Amino acid sequence: MAKDFVDALIGSVSWKWGKFSFLPIFFGVILALIDICMMGLSKMVSLKQVSWNTGVPLAMGLYALEPLIFIKALNYEGMVVTNLVWNLVSDIIVTLQGVLIFGEKIKGLRWGGIGMSLVALSILAYTDD
Repeated sequence: MAKDFVDALIGSVSWKWGKFSFLPIFFGVILALIDICMMGLSKMVSLKQVSWNTGVPLAMGLYALEPLIFIKALNYEGMVVTNLVWNLVSDIIVTLQGVLIFGEKIKGLRWGGIGMSLVALSILAYTDD
């Protein structure tokens, strides 16, 4: 398999800190950043802040990038961990976007759920390799 610039970048960084590997989190953050842009655009279309004709094709184009990045991530970690990390990071970032940018409310015990997502990310970063 030919190496590209992503493989070169990954090879140039030490992703482990003790028993923790931050490479799945790196891919999760990249995928989640695409999610935040796509979902933010979709929210803006629903609020009529961005036109349907502009926002929807742009959101779809961003969303179409995710399989390419997910496939690249699978070269370094299994599907289970990659997907779980991506979903957890995305859930946290998109929730913060909803609260901080769009003024949505989250109260009480639900913040505990977000905290538990951070704990789950820490556990998923742990490796026996």
